[in-house]
Amino acid sequence: MRKILLAVDGTRKGLETVSILGRLLKDQEDMKIVLFHCVPQVSTLLPGDICMDIEESSKLPFKDQERIGQAVLEASSKMLTDAGFPGANIDPRLKLDCLDPASDIIKQADAEQIRTIVLGRRGRSQVEALLLGTIVGKVAQYALDKAVWIVDTTVEDSMKVMIAMEGAPEVRELSYYTAELFGPCPGLSYTFMHIIPPVPPTFWDDGHILDPAEQKDRQSRIEKWKSEWTEMVGSYMSEGRDLLLERGVGNQRVQSLILDSKEGIARDLLNEIETHKFQIVVMGKKSFRDRKPFLMGSHASKVLQNARGAIVCLVS
Repeated sequence: MRKILLAVDGTRKGLETVSILGRLLKDQEDMKIVLFHCVPQVSTLLPGDICMDIEESSKLPFKDQERIGQAVLEASSKMLTDAGFPGANIDPRLKLDCLDPASDIIKQADAEQIRTIVLGRRGRSQVEALLLGTIVGKVAQYALDKAVWIVDTTVEDSMKVMIAMEGAPEVRELSYYTAELFGPCPGLSYTFMHIIPPVPPTFWDDGHILDPAEQKDRQSRIEKWKSEWTEMVGSYMSEGRDLLLERGVGNQRVQSLILDSKEGIARDLLNEIETHKFQIVVMGKKSFRDRKPFLMGSHASKVLQNARGAIVCLVS
């Protein structure tokens, strides 16, 4: 039985996230959803959320924490079953007296050997959309060996999946992950997407005006670089297509797009997400590169911060 850990909080947007996931995965009979709720020592629920009668500034006794937690889990379970997900495949978990929800979410996934964590973006303010320091941001950053899904409600219902590939051998993992998690979902269509990066500095002018012969030679080398790059990425996309076909996805539901960069790779991806209304975006993440958290400016970070109406799946 495959497992996904779904962190729930009982908010309106959180329950909408639960419903979205239930509708997406309801036909996967071998999928179990572990519902996980952390009850903080101090109530931080917004007005209108579950158990709003608890004073926010008070330290909650264990019996009140458990009452709140069970209410959140019961409401979330109902949202899943209402969406068509089988109740027998729902496994609730409750953590009381929580001080660091992000850490507890990761620890729970580790304890149950669950690779995929799903969270909803609460979206209280534009500042929080930057993610740094939020629960979503911390889980995405520090769940080093996990795939993390961030759901930005309300999600497009296009049934379109973008697999954003960067051309490195590691992106094969994106294909395997997509085939395993989304291949069994009926009705999805898939687009392998790659944005060719700008011409590297080695092909720039050498500080002087090129004569016609030099211009021709420079252009020839640029075209050769671009051709080799496209061929490399195309081979990865071909492998990914084969994996999806093996999972029963029809050939007509898989396409590949290799595009030149126009405004920068992250912005180009965001433009494609918005233009084609992708429901799901699968892309790789490196939690740390040169000792800097990936949320400090990588392509994954920028897409995660700015993609709207999509499920962004960051795969390690």
